[in-house]
Amino acid sequence: MADKNNPDMEQPSVQGEDQSQQQEAEEILTDEQAEIEDEDNSESVPDPEVETEPELSEEEKLSQRVAELEDKLLRSAAEFENYKKRMARNYENLIQAAGEGILTELLDVIDSFERALQHDENNTDLEAFQKGTKLILNQMIALLEKHDVTPIKSIGEKFDPNLHEALMQVPSEKYKEGIVAVEINKGYLHGKQVLRHAKVGVSSGKPEKDSKETDL
Repeated sequence: MADKNNPDMEQPSVQGEDQSQQQEAEEILTDEQAEIEDEDNSESVPDPEVETEPELSEEEKLSQRVAELEDKLLRSAAEFENYKKRMARNYENLIQAAGEGILTELLDVIDSFERALQHDENNTDLEAFQKGTKLILNQMIALLEKHDVTPIKSIGEKFDPNLHEALMQVPSEKYKEGIVAVEINKGYLHGKQVLRHAKVGVSSGKPEKDSKETDL
């Protein structure tokens, strides 16, 4: 009978169990590797029923790219044309709205003229009439300044073809040659843009005996 208290008697049995478990693990690992290899082989085999698209040549790829770019270009051109039309409509609407606003304000000036004429119809006081007319003129000037319209300074300034339109030359004791001596019609700027050139007479220098004004 084996001695249960002797540990050396159980060692062969434990070693046998370890070897058996190791063999089972190796068999499981071998089976799993076989399954993986089968899956890889099945994936690598092409399906004869699936048709693969032929690869495009470099020339065909280039033609395809050119067609795509032409399509994008046509779309961009159409969008830009629509944008220009939209901006043109907006600009016209803006100009119309601005013009209507100015015209409405001009009506106030006309009202002032009509009231002045009605008031002075039976009035022979020239001084009062001039005073009323001057008030209306100041009202008109204020309206122009409100819309950034300012007069061009001319008399005493050097003639500038960008601002002035010379209608004649005049001798002048006061102004040197080339200086504006006479303002016939006042010119105006809208911002920095010339709205109307000033019509002027330009000094030809000091007058000589029997000299006369020379029309240009």
